[in-house]
This record gives sequence, structure tokens and C-alpha cells, in this order.
Amino acid sequence: MKRHSYRNLVALASCLDGNPPNDMNWDDIIALANESLTISSLALATRNAPNLPQDVCEYLTVIHDRNAERNRRLLAQLMEAVEHLNRAGVEPVVMKGAAILLAQAPDEIGARMLTDLDIFVRPADMRVSITALEAIGYEIRLDSGSWPGNPRYHLPAVLERPADVGGIDLHCRPKGPASFGDIEWLYGRSRRITLAGKHVYLPSAFVQIVFLILHDQFQDGDYWRGLIDLRHLLDIVKLARLDDVAWGELRSLFAAGYERNAVDAQILTALALFEIDSASTLSFGIRSRIQLRRRQLQVGRSYLAIPLAILTLLSEVPHYRRWDRFGGEPHPSWRQEAVRKTREIRRIFRSKPVGKL
Repeated sequence: MKRHSYRNLVALASCLDGNPPNDMNWDDIIALANESLTISSLALATRNAPNLPQDVCEYLTVIHDRNAERNRRLLAQLMEAVEHLNRAGVEPVVMKGAAILLAQAPDEIGARMLTDLDIFVRPADMRVSITALEAIGYEIRLDSGSWPGNPRYHLPAVLERPADVGGIDLHCRPKGPASFGDIEWLYGRSRRITLAGKHVYLPSAFVQIVFLILHDQFQDGDYWRGLIDLRHLLDIVKLARLDDVAWGELRSLFAAGYERNAVDAQILTALALFEIDSASTLSFGIRSRIQLRRRQLQVGRSYLAIPLAILTLLSEVPHYRRWDRFGGEPHPSWRQEAVRKTREIRRIFRSKPVGKL
């Protein structure tokens, strides 16, 4: 059996759900868990599993313990950043891994691998937030300026310090459909919490699922590329099991056509790998079902990625104006817009990012 196959992916998902199959090759599962950045989640999910091979148990324990130490450092780094943003008059919203880090139980600190800390602030607070972080030693590694076609928004800024284990991605709006451009929607659906005198907003499970879908399907272009981010799918499943997610409302936030197809493809992929009781009665269109089958077929068959991406682009031509991951806000200059559109289409065919399958 091929190490990277959909069958092995299903087996890994079952392990992550706490139900390791009997007839699996642990070398293959661990290799897939490492590639998908779910190895530490696998360690936590299988810590009480019966008949776990001794060498596998020892390896997973080391990985979990090291990731727990790394996450403790990231948590301290996050709290320091929030403290200095508060001093500058900014109360941020944490998202993705940073939100999970704040909300999880202490004994789960080593479960989730984080690559960075995602922090959202209001557009008017971007510059003062960058200055506040620079005052404690952060340096800007990437600052792409204003949002294409809309100078009111600042593109995400990536800030880093040499001694830290991860950087900070500072946002004032998500990439994706223009309907998500108003950051107040995020603040309004988040809960203000106080931790050791520091004030930060923690999004609801509903909002976190929306943003995980926005990140993968629209920002990273996983819909076009047929890629699976198992780490984020696991996040979605865990969040959906914690709260009664209104899936109909979530899907209605996205326009019919390309946007809805991309969202439904992600929900279908989660349902194919995990059980989500609240989403089990949903019905889906033919295009999202085709995209699920495409993803299943493409795992371990990288040679299919480009031709299937081209077919997906052609199938969504009627919705061309909504393809843009920046929300369809064009540059005033048609020349700049043409260059950007070309760059965005070429981006679909770039190398597969770390953590994607």
C-alpha cells in the first residue's frame, strides 16, 4: 500500500478520533501525521490506546512533550503581546491556533501544533499595534502595505523576534469574500475575556469554523488545488462537537456558486473523515461532491493536482469575479489589477505548502 493514500488518511483520522484501527501500519500513519502536522494531536488521542507498540508510544510521548514546551512558550509570547497591545489601547481578537491555545485545558497544551500566532485588530489600530510590538523587539518580516483596491485595510503583517519559537501574523480582516471585510462582525461574535489582567477577545466556535474555512479554501486556495489541511479539519470537528453549530446559517454567509461550493467541499471533507452529528443531515450540490471525490483521488497522486486544478478553474468561470482571495476589490489601475490577477492564478500552481495533503 502507498504510504500517502486516502486509505491511510482515513486510518489516521480514526486514530485522531481516538479509535485506532487494528490493521494499520504505524510507520505509514506516523509519516502521514508528520506531514499533516497532526503528530502531536495523534500523541494525545492515542495516549490511552491499548496495544500501542512500545516504540510508537515512546516516540509520540517525546513529540507531545516537546510540543507542549513549545506551546507554553507560545502562550507566554501571546500574553506578552496582548499586554503591550492593551497598553496601546488595543484589545485584539485571537484566531486559529492562538484561540485554541487560550481555550484548551492545561493537560491538552501539547496537542495542537502551531506555526504562528494569528491576531486580529481593527483597521484603525494596525499601525499602533505594529508600533507596540516593535517596542518589545519584534521586527517586520513581511509588510505588504494596503489591501488591493482598498487603502482602508492593511494587508497582514508578519512580525518576528529571533529568540521566539513562532511569529505573529497581525490582521485587520480575513482574506476571502468581501462580505467578511467588516471586522466588527468578528468582534460582535467574540467573547471578551480577562486573563491575568489582560483583555482579549475569544471567538465563538461558529466564528472560528468560519475563519478556518476562509483560511484554507479562499486564502490558501485549497478549493482550487484539491488540498486537505487535516490539522484544520480536526479543529473544525472539535469546535463543532463543543457547540451546536448552525450550519445553515454558516453556509448562508457565502454566496451561491463558487463561494458556497468551496465551503461545502470543506464540510463534506470533514464529514468523510470524522463524525459531526450536527452536520450529518445537510445536503450538498453535485460540484462540492465532485470536489470531495477529487480530493480523495488526489491524495498520494500529486501528478493529478495541476490538471484537476485547471478543470476546477474552468468549472467556476461563471463566478470569475468572486475568485479573488482579497474579496474582489480591484485596483483602480487596470494594469496593476491585471498583474495581480495573473499572479493570483499562478499562485494556484505553486508548490504544496507545509501541512497540506
